[in-house]
Amino acid sequence: MFKKSDFGIVFNTFFSIAFSAALTLFVKFMNGALTFETFCMGFVPSFAINFTLGTYIPLVKVGNAFASLFVKSEKHPAFYFLRMLAIVVIMTIAMSFLCMFYEMGFNPALPIAFLSSLPLTLVYAYVVACIIFPFLLKAAQSLCVKEG
Repeated sequence: MFKKSDFGIVFNTFFSIAFSAALTLFVKFMNGALTFETFCMGFVPSFAINFTLGTYIPLVKVGNAFASLFVKSEKHPAFYFLRMLAIVVIMTIAMSFLCMFYEMGFNPALPIAFLSSLPLTLVYAYVVACIIFPFLLKAAQSLCVKEG
């Protein structure tokens, strides 16, 4: 069990694992290169990048600020989906670019490859995040019960 004050890091760990696994599976599958080895080789840097970004970027604050531009009540379902949209766009763009740079290096085709794969990756990432977020939230809440 973890302290309630550790909720952010516990949730970020769960989210980073799930989001990185889902995106790595998707990208490797779309490239026709999905094997256990390529998944593992893609998941490790993807998780590291995702966890680092999630730790240092105040994603919840940014998501809440974005959603509050359109919906005033945090209890409204649209608020949840808009907050998730902001979080997913930031995470997917940063993570996709950094992972692609990690695999391709300084290559003139990098911007073209990144921009051509981004729309489909964003749609997939948004759907995955909207589905897994509530489950990961409950799991992190159930582990962070200690006071103090």
